[in-house]
Amino acid sequence: MPTDYGNFYKFIRGLLRLSSKRATVRTFPKTVAGPVVYVSHHRNMYGPVTILKWHPEFVRTWIFSAFMDYRTCYDHYVAYTLTERLGLSKGVAKVVAAPLAWFMTTLTKSARGIPVYRQSRKVIETMQQSVETLEQGTSLLIFPDVDYSDDSVEVKEIYDGFLYIDKYYYRKTKKHIPFVPVVAVKETQSFRVGEPIYFSGEGNFINQRKIVAAEIQQSLNALSQEGSIISIS
Repeated sequence: MPTDYGNFYKFIRGLLRLSSKRATVRTFPKTVAGPVVYVSHHRNMYGPVTILKWHPEFVRTWIFSAFMDYRTCYDHYVAYTLTERLGLSKGVAKVVAAPLAWFMTTLTKSARGIPVYRQSRKVIETMQQSVETLEQGTSLLIFPDVDYSDDSVEVKEIYDGFLYIDKYYYRKTKKHIPFVPVVAVKETQSFRVGEPIYFSGEGNFINQRKIVAAEIQQSLNALSQEGSIISIS
């Protein structure tokens, strides 16, 4: 299991930090000891870029598997991102996709991302890597928005499959992992961190999962409206 980011990721992060306003608070509040699962709002890449740019901890982020394999990433850019989303012609998209796919896959691998396989039995690999990462003391960062391109402040529908992490983690450690909501708010240039949310251990997992997912969504939306905990302006 990796314990630090790769040099390529550190180099790109350094460039982004140089072109941004410096964080005024150097420590990232953490209300629990040990590893956590940070859960955040994607907001059309603003969340991932901002949080990963300034987060002082080494965290492993869940990343769509297509962005961690060059050929798959290239095909995804040509078939969807560059054509459907950005409106480029297929010919232009093919030219642009080649260097873009190389950059993206090199970056995500250097970031030590954990690949997320959608609608595949390989999702068990995602869970295994996640639990092993937590067991070694490293936290995770997950952006569960269904519509990751939505730029609005409100957190709408979220996937709740990531909550199976608790089931597998508890099976190995007999402990429930804390899920910590965190948002990067564009309007106030701030990080906001919520209280950890836990599975209660009461009742069946499916019902608990629905409850925890709702609590996380409510907390993320509340954090988007309340006073900031960390100013980064």
